[in-house]
Amino acid sequence: MEIDILINYSETDNSSEGGNPGWVTSFEKFLQTILKQVLGANPTIVSKSDTDSLTKSELKNSATLISIVSNDMVKSGPCLDAVEAFYNQDTSKSRLFKVMKEHVDYEQQPQHLAQLIPYDLYDGSKINESQPAFYDYFGPEAEQIYWMKLVDLAYDINEVIHQLNSKESGDAKPLYERKSIYLATTGNDLTVQRNVIRRELQRHGFKVLPEYNLSNNLENLTNDITENLSKSIFSIHLLGSSYGDIPEGSDRSIVDLQNKIASQTTTSAGHKLQRLIWIQPDQSKSSERQRAFLENLQRDISTLEGAEVLQTPLEDFKNIMREEIFVNENFGASNGQKLHLDKNKQNVYLIYDKIDKEGVTPVIKLLVKEGFNVIEPDFEGTLLDVRRGHLEKLKLFDLAIVYQGKVNINWVRMKLLDLLKAPGLGRNKPIVGKAVIAGEGVEFKKELYEDFEVELIPSGGKKPDEKALLSFIKGLSKAI
Repeated sequence: MEIDILINYSETDNSSEGGNPGWVTSFEKFLQTILKQVLGANPTIVSKSDTDSLTKSELKNSATLISIVSNDMVKSGPCLDAVEAFYNQDTSKSRLFKVMKEHVDYEQQPQHLAQLIPYDLYDGSKINESQPAFYDYFGPEAEQIYWMKLVDLAYDINEVIHQLNSKESGDAKPLYERKSIYLATTGNDLTVQRNVIRRELQRHGFKVLPEYNLSNNLENLTNDITENLSKSIFSIHLLGSSYGDIPEGSDRSIVDLQNKIASQTTTSAGHKLQRLIWIQPDQSKSSERQRAFLENLQRDISTLEGAEVLQTPLEDFKNIMREEIFVNENFGASNGQKLHLDKNKQNVYLIYDKIDKEGVTPVIKLLVKEGFNVIEPDFEGTLLDVRRGHLEKLKLFDLAIVYQGKVNINWVRMKLLDLLKAPGLGRNKPIVGKAVIAGEGVEFKKELYEDFEVELIPSGGKKPDEKALLSFIKGLSKAI
């Protein structure tokens, strides 16, 4: 191809302001700079406005077409004709890119552009203002929005150019030859975070689905999600404070539907899909609908089969994601860690947080006195080391007790979910018993535990109720 990138735009979108270069001129300059670093060479970029002549030869010999979408552009006949002509000659339909200079209603966008994933280079919080487009390219908002999306665009163009060059040279080896991962679309509050994860997955060679905008029609949306999940080995779901958009014909948001369909895919015959679900730790700003969704998600055990649910800082989640996908590519893989198991005793996995070390000591002493071998959590080493040890213990314990002291109920529920998932981690023996034991001042709300089939052992003042704990243990004597 003679032209790497052909930029198509409305002349009104490149008007100079205050003696500064026009918006499209600046965009081309910045894109050229980034692509030079990515490609290792200067790309050939040609910009054509709707007042310039655009030949069939230029369209035919362009590797990619970037359409700068604005409210003026969607009314421009020459711009729309260029998009139509390029779309019809691109058999893969992957060489056309949609860059949004400003917000344009979905219904107003031409069909071939509407279905594409947008690269939003405007401030979405200012769509009702006269100038949502960025002209201060080096302010804090531009750094988080404009440059992030511009880098994404550069890498995606790089992939297309690489594939075209490989095809022309006879080497059809794709740039991304590893497996596909479904990265669920998110609410507006997590767009940037999703974008960062998407880019990291791609840089490690994974194909990230979906590659296009999901439909806003329930039937088409369901088909799109199902089809993409069927091609994927992992799905990643980021759940923040926004419930997300609700498509036509549905009472659930797209975020909610993706998780529901993924859970059904996990249990479908002939397809093994593993899921990573991240819940934003701080839900103080969540909508009422979102809080209800998250609560139902954590309570509905059937939707969590094959899922790892993490309510940690995002950086910790990303570290775990890297370990699961980039390193192991094997969900819940064992690291072969040696545990202090006793073949002559029943092994109790006593799960507690570091802040409860003092409060849990009487429980440890009582269990040892009663003849149990107590396995405790790891607190030393990296986050990944601690987590790998936890997964290994979930495979090997006989009975488990979760200590609820200074930790909050969400922490406890996460640990109980881990116990429910234990049979799917490679356990080859039944679980003898499960219990939650209360620390000082903790009062149980039974409805929060009813889905977990777990015994509740109340507090006996400053230490757990020994009588209730002994009763629980003796109740297991037949199984033991």
